[in-house]
Amino acid sequence: MIRTTNSPTLIVRRVVRAMAFFVVLIPLVVSAQTPSPSPSPDQADKQEPARDPVENADDFKSKLTFGVYFEKGIQAYDLNLRHQFGPSVTAWIAGYADTNHNSLIRVGAQYDYRKKWFHFVPTGEIETTKGASLSLASELGYKTIAIVGYSRTNLKTFFDLFWDPGDSVTLGVGHKISSYDRIQAFTVFDVRLHTGQQNTHVLYRRKLNRNNGITFDVVFKSGHLDSGEYIRAVGAGLYYDRPKWFWKFYFDPYVNYTGHTMVRTGIGLKF
Repeated sequence: MIRTTNSPTLIVRRVVRAMAFFVVLIPLVVSAQTPSPSPSPDQADKQEPARDPVENADDFKSKLTFGVYFEKGIQAYDLNLRHQFGPSVTAWIAGYADTNHNSLIRVGAQYDYRKKWFHFVPTGEIETTKGASLSLASELGYKTIAIVGYSRTNLKTFFDLFWDPGDSVTLGVGHKISSYDRIQAFTVFDVRLHTGQQNTHVLYRRKLNRNNGITFDVVFKSGHLDSGEYIRAVGAGLYYDRPKWFWKFYFDPYVNYTGHTMVRTGIGLKF
């Protein structure tokens, strides 16, 4: 692995400074929001209450995300542009490069099908490394849902925004507390390479006020590394949601079941 001029200590210091900035900034932004005025009784009778701005955040057609990934001796950068065409089709193009001289471009698309209690999303992606993947994800139910998924790759080198086993089955359950708030738990099992790898996620999404939302993601990992060693570890992520932008941060030990710990952060615009 080629070492860069940025030492691990320097990278950690940068990450800590960035985290400290956001820890201070987020409460200030949240506390500065002005609550919406309460409608009069006559107004309430005439029309339904408008959705809060943060609840409309997922309705934007386009999203541009810039991510930075930190490992010991390596930094990586990822730029992703995605756009929704019509009510059901979303496509994206993205570029990845790191300080170890790896780079690639990837393109992908997904189809979003909803029918009453049935939500089905097939997704495909290819990369210039000749990596390819196909996944099928579904949610079954109304407020309380079953989560079922299946994914398959061609086992080529693959860099993506997902960090769970690629050849896998997903099983879980979720509950929609409100139009924005939800809690869910699911496990992603390797079903192809006999590694025993599985990632169990527990997610909690909550609206803080009209303009701010937050999601916590805790992941419990177990399985064999590429070296054959069996590990157990816990990672965590944070996603901060605004009406027109978002920020995310993840701490991922044994990333992709290697011996490395990765810290990922990113910021994105919705338009």
